[in-house]
Amino acid sequence: MDEQVWTFTRGAEHLEIRRNAATDGFLLGVIGDGTPRSYRFAELEKLEQFQADFEKFLVATGWGFIAFAPERRAGRERRHFSRLLTDRRRWWTDGVRPPAEPEQDERERRLRRIRRRQS
Repeated sequence: MDEQVWTFTRGAEHLEIRRNAATDGFLLGVIGDGTPRSYRFAELEKLEQFQADFEKFLVATGWGFIAFAPERRAGRERRHFSRLLTDRRRWWTDGVRPPAEPEQDERERRLRRIRRRQS
């Protein structure tokens, strides 16, 4: 596992959470304006749960997530080139409209409305 770094800020404060593989498990380091801290975990799942809870706490106390390293996205930045079509919705995900009902005379429409109200 390569080192992974999550960066948070709150005002002028800066905090990094660093995750590394260690010989006997995994290490989570918290580096900020105060004393650096590190936590050792034998199982990755336990580290992930601790980190998720810690990040929830940070966000709840006013910290904002700003970066993750290393960059895992591959390919070109999609926002820097234009779309082939102006409509970005995919036609295959649009809902299917029911077929339009044939025109009925006014009397039949009124009877339908009355039946709907009664049921």
